[in-house]
Amino acid sequence: MPSNASHRFLVVLLVIFFALLLLTISGYIGPLVVALILAGLTSPFYKKIASLLENKNLAAFLSVLLVSLIIVLPTIFLFTLLTKEAIHLFTVAQNGITENYSLQNVLGNLSAKLNIDLQKILETDLAPALKNIGLTISREIGSLLSNALAFGINFFVMIIALFYLLRDGKKFATFLIDLSPLRTADDLDIYHTFRDTGKAVFYGSGASALAQGILGGIGFFFAGLTGPLLWGTLMGFLGLIPFLGPYVIFIPATIYLFLTGQVVTAVIFLIYNILIVSTIDNVIKPKVISDKVRLHPLFVLTAILGGLKFFGIAGLIYGPLILAVFLALLRVYLETQKPTHTHA
Repeated sequence: MPSNASHRFLVVLLVIFFALLLLTISGYIGPLVVALILAGLTSPFYKKIASLLENKNLAAFLSVLLVSLIIVLPTIFLFTLLTKEAIHLFTVAQNGITENYSLQNVLGNLSAKLNIDLQKILETDLAPALKNIGLTISREIGSLLSNALAFGINFFVMIIALFYLLRDGKKFATFLIDLSPLRTADDLDIYHTFRDTGKAVFYGSGASALAQGILGGIGFFFAGLTGPLLWGTLMGFLGLIPFLGPYVIFIPATIYLFLTGQVVTAVIFLIYNILIVSTIDNVIKPKVISDKVRLHPLFVLTAILGGLKFFGIAGLIYGPLILAVFLALLRVYLETQKPTHTHA
């Protein structure tokens, strides 16, 4: 049995090196959390393949390959279509405005209908605002390109972590359970809560993005805009990104409708997208997550918004996970505080 002094010294060293370890891996916590969630989702597929092939390495490799293809191929396909459609729409818009709707005529017609001086508004207010928006978009694109390498590294870390979590998941679980002073049942309860919440976040985000994509495409179709399928798909994809989402698509489309003289259509299109398309995720996501992890939708929505505030986009995952694990720990604590009844 170590002395008190050596025990305290060992505890201090453990705390210091644990802090250093967290600092070392802090940049990759996001990919590791995503890998944990994906491991829970793909575990049934991995187990089935492993039982058929009787080779854990090959089964884990095939599972990771499947996940990679599901992520990479649709992304490449979507951006290829988006590039072609954007070039086509730019050409159509440029020709349409130049040949049929000169900007001066459009502004004159709209000014007469609305009884306001749009030319003055355009020159004094809208032009500087559009310039600032353009600069902001340029900076964001530049930031995205500069972070491409970091994204690639994070994706690589996630894939490697997923491989080992699938292949050696039981060993990791046994190691963590042995380290924990809690009962095995409590450890499993916390693990199941983490796994189920991760799945719920995945399904909730997917369901809300799907709904936004479908509703967004419907809006483009009835507004008579080109490429409703493509733009609806892109709106659904961007719906996974909080505070950005479908706004990036439907606001430029609304401006185009205004500039081509379709004022009523533009107003209806804008209201539809703001009130329905952009808010549907705030209904579906908390509902799906709360149903799967048995949490009240208000708690889930608060956790999502709070997570986004403190962690950025990653808070979409971290917020519900932190809430669910906290409640699981609270249940364990309350169980330990219950008085034990002894019989004489």
